[in-house]
Amino acid sequence: MVSSDTARLGIIRRSKAPQAPPIIRYRDVRPVVTGFLSDDSRRVNPLTSAEQMFQQRAEDAAESALRQDDARNSIEVLHSIQAMTNQISPFTFRPGPQAQPKLNLGGVEVSVRADLFVRTPIRGVEHAGAAVLRLTQDDADTDAARSKRRDMGLYVATLVRLHVDQNLQPNVPVSNRLCMSIDVQHGELFQAPDANTRRMNDLESACRMISAIWTAL
Repeated sequence: MVSSDTARLGIIRRSKAPQAPPIIRYRDVRPVVTGFLSDDSRRVNPLTSAEQMFQQRAEDAAESALRQDDARNSIEVLHSIQAMTNQISPFTFRPGPQAQPKLNLGGVEVSVRADLFVRTPIRGVEHAGAAVLRLTQDDADTDAARSKRRDMGLYVATLVRLHVDQNLQPNVPVSNRLCMSIDVQHGELFQAPDANTRRMNDLESACRMISAIWTAL
């Protein structure tokens, strides 16, 4: 949604002929962060233990350069999530299920996996939502980079809202503010906007375009 037309075509081409990555980035730190957020006491001991493990991996000459780099980045994730304590304190998190249906949007099956379920009372009534953890590192700090990250965060939060409505269907009302993208590396929490029709239409239009290009490739 925030890439150029040329970049989008490249992404679609790579998706149609995917190559197995040498490692899955942040695979080992993601469940640690999920466990920390799901713990109502937010105890830091598991984060400390995980940091020690990643530090050993980063310094282990027997590990590949990619694994060492991933371990160093994972430590940054652990530090970043601790710095977000005030932002996440109003919410109750629980781990999302491992198996989740894909979101059908504009004729395309979109993989949206909620890392966490989110609950909190709103005006005395329990409401629900879900959250996706975004762990990818991006050090750019220009106005354009910040604007792009914000757009991406809001689009991801919008996808989460659509995923909750279509596939997760909690037994309490769903709130946009509880459908969120947590940009851990930058310490930002993006919630699906209440006025969200344009973004939903943008996502559906993009999926229709992807479907047409996919067929033509």
